[in-house]
Amino acid sequence: MTTSTLTERYLFAATRNVPAAQRDELSRDLAERIADTIDSRVESGASTPESAERDALVELGNPSVLAASYSDRPLVLIGPRYYLIWRRLLLLLESFVPATAAAAAALGLVLAGGGWEVIGSAVGIGITVAVHVAFWVTLVFALIERYDTGAVDADELLAWTPDQLPQLPEARRPHRRADLIASLVWLAIAAAFLVWQQFGIVWFGGEVAKIPLLDPELWSFWLPYLFVLIVLEAGFAYWIYRSDWNWVNALVNLALNAAFAIPVIWLFVNGMLLSPDFLALIEPHLDADAERVLSVLFVGGIAAVCAWDSIDGIVKAARGGGRGTLDFPGNRSPRRTGA
Repeated sequence: MTTSTLTERYLFAATRNVPAAQRDELSRDLAERIADTIDSRVESGASTPESAERDALVELGNPSVLAASYSDRPLVLIGPRYYLIWRRLLLLLESFVPATAAAAAALGLVLAGGGWEVIGSAVGIGITVAVHVAFWVTLVFALIERYDTGAVDADELLAWTPDQLPQLPEARRPHRRADLIASLVWLAIAAAFLVWQQFGIVWFGGEVAKIPLLDPELWSFWLPYLFVLIVLEAGFAYWIYRSDWNWVNALVNLALNAAFAIPVIWLFVNGMLLSPDFLALIEPHLDADAERVLSVLFVGGIAAVCAWDSIDGIVKAARGGGRGTLDFPGNRSPRRTGA
């Protein structure tokens, strides 16, 4: 029986996280089992030839659970019954709750007039929240596992369907090519802006003020540092195009975002980012409240953009690469389209 795309996606999802030595054998065994199940359903009349493959995969269930049973790799942190539900919920919460708490804390500290210590405090709060989320979610599931009465149907909570299968790596490549081009274009614009702003870009009173936006003193280290980051980001974008998202790449993405956001926010909070001439030009036209609001918007904007990009990489890695994401409102995967 010729293996169709849906079956290939199921085999890919089931084998991608098992040891390489077991991958080929597991793939062969599963392919045979799927083919036998399809033939059996058609012969018994349980499914039509058109729907037999999809029905067979639904009958086999979540490929991660099936792979765990085949590879003698029990899901034991919480217990096989609730492990995948625990993992899905924990990844979902950790993808945005700590970052949201850190951003809210940073915003409050900036509004209260905090200085550079805002960064350290916000990071500390984010880490603390992440630890608490992991602890309490795990504790709740451990209690459910211990005192389970059978009232909760784990399979129903997982609600797995073939629509959730990841695309094959080769099917993702066109999307990754578009992402690569977009990333390189934006990085080129950022590099051009860093050079362009030095020659005066401030439009004031109907004329371009011939003053730089960023402090020229930054050329001694920080602006070259940003150019190095741009080069690293370009190399990383190409690497993602070649290898797709995984946990290592998600951590590298997080590190690159932190390497940009932390110095830029620190320079801004300490009054070292913008040029003195630019500040002297605009400050007479802004009152204290306007300056505070603009400062909060700048810091919050930088933190939000970098946090979102980091979260996006994490959820793509959790979903197995490609453009897929964890399922939460406003973040639907464009690749979940059925058979």
